Amino acid sequence: MDFDWVIIDGYNLLHQDAAFDGLRADLQTARQRLVRRVESAALEMAPRITVVFDGRESGVDASLSASHLEVVFSPSNRTADGVIERMVADAQAPERICVITSDRVEEQIVSSAGAAVLSCESFASRCNAVERTAGKTLRVSRGSSGSTLGDFFPESDE
Repeated sequence: MDFDWVIIDGYNLLHQDAAFDGLRADLQTARQRLVRRVESAALEMAPRITVVFDGRESGVDASLSASHLEVVFSPSNRTADGVIERMVADAQAPERICVITSDRVEEQIVSSAGAAVLSCESFASRCNAVERTAGKTLRVSRGSSGSTLGDFFPESDE
């Protein structure tokens, strides 16, 4: 998949991804971990990522955002779905957008506007694969002997 923008329905993914089963009571921590979890997988799909959460006050959470990823909260009078629908409708090239959601109505609305849709389950599987690959890369980079940094820079007796 090659898109310009991935838009993620934050709470929808949070409730569909088994990786967050024990964290849903602490929403702040769950949101932080969700954003860090999706960062790599979404970046493989598009250079721009937006995670949208329902919120009481609209705005961007700069503490969760990065140069290629922004976290947006919907205003109290709109849902995250409404914000996502507006983003897609206002886009110059909606066909270059992929929306991550398992909400059937949301899927129909954004796909009728031209965006692609990937289910939360499929995206969670993609995140799992990226995490496994990153773990393998880390183990391989340490060497097959299990070498550590200290093996290359031993303490001197001087």
